[in-house]
Amino acid sequence: MPVWFYFLLTLIIELPVVCVFFKERWKYALLIGFLLNLFTWPLLNILLFYTGINVNILELGVAITESIGFYLLMQCNWKKALALGFIANALSYGIGLILNNYI
Repeated sequence: MPVWFYFLLTLIIELPVVCVFFKERWKYALLIGFLLNLFTWPLLNILLFYTGINVNILELGVAITESIGFYLLMQCNWKKALALGFIANALSYGIGLILNNYI
């Protein structure tokens, strides 16, 4: 499948989770979630293909980076930001593993 398909799939999986966490400001949260993924997704793929860093470590870094982004840009508490970052990324990573027959 083309690489852009996986980015689109990531957005389809993660952005609804973002909207659930920020029901009252879902439009702004949608924009922030999109922009954070626009930053972290290419970075993850570059590091994945050009370094020897384990994909699990990279995904952990993405979840933490996005959590920090949500904390700063959505001005929410750390618990909410971390929960969102880890839940959204665990879902997209897990579904990606299933689709690629790694489980």
